[in-house]
Amino acid sequence: MSKMMQDQNIAALCSLIASVQRCTGLWRLQEVLGQYNWPESQESDFIYGASSIGSSVSAPFLAAFAASVGKKSSQIFDSEESDPEWGCWTTSQELRNPSIRIIFPTIEQVKNACSGISPSRRILCFSEKTWQRLRNVGILHDAIPSPSNRVGHPMHVKVARRRFWSKASSSSSGWVYCGSHNFSAAAWGRPISSSVGIKASGLAQTNSTSRLHVCNYELGIIFVFPPMETKCIANQNRTKLDDVALPFIVPAPKYGPKDRPATAQAMREALAELSEREAKSLAEVEITENMTEEVSDEDDEEVNEATNYVVEEKEEDKTYAEKLWSQVDSSQSS
Repeated sequence: MSKMMQDQNIAALCSLIASVQRCTGLWRLQEVLGQYNWPESQESDFIYGASSIGSSVSAPFLAAFAASVGKKSSQIFDSEESDPEWGCWTTSQELRNPSIRIIFPTIEQVKNACSGISPSRRILCFSEKTWQRLRNVGILHDAIPSPSNRVGHPMHVKVARRRFWSKASSSSSGWVYCGSHNFSAAAWGRPISSSVGIKASGLAQTNSTSRLHVCNYELGIIFVFPPMETKCIANQNRTKLDDVALPFIVPAPKYGPKDRPATAQAMREALAELSEREAKSLAEVEITENMTEEVSDEDDEEVNEATNYVVEEKEEDKTYAEKLWSQVDSSQSS
């Protein structure tokens, strides 16, 4: 496609994309997923794995994202309230009960990679400031590649999943997203309003001034697996949510107290530490080689001294023997 595209076509293509009359970002998520009555009380996981976590990720953005995919408070899920905005997930609810688990590799995962740290520096993006903001929220989980032969290789993925499990029908429902969207407001959009039109969820389009500010053009696909009625007989031949293989292990292990994401700063520090260890190791090798050379020189000197001593000893023995023979000769002649 890039080879077919000429410079003169770029402006026309951008205009064509901009003219598409369709919601984008969070509003498109809301448009696609909002038509389903998701069973909140049956939610088993809600995860987003990405190689880039935006600096704008905070409680308001997380609440806006959760609300866009139809998340509501489970206490009012069965309410008869007809207002579709009733019970939408809000920032205050997000602060009390975080909705999404973020999947991102720890610095240890990156340090133990097959090709070292450098490849991940070109793929991963997570600011130290964002980490400090999220570290005590408890939503970060380690990204361990799946299948196992991918362990040790960096992942450049953007995948989300929300899963519900029904004990009554022993079946799962939900959706899986796969595309180019980083987990950021730049990719999914930030709700903006010049007045009081936006509610706490940050999504309700209550007046003409509300809009969604999206910085990037992204593309993704949502695979939807609608909830089934309890009385319905499941079609054994249809694809199920659990048949979709994710590129990382689920459930992903939660960050421990000493874990840290592979932020740009963490990777720089790891490289500096590695360089320092390599320099120290090189210095130790040089010292060992020098010591080996010194020992070798001392051995040579000892061998030379021993050789000289043997030569001198042999000469003394010869002189003494000649002296004895001369005495014998003298006694015989007399």
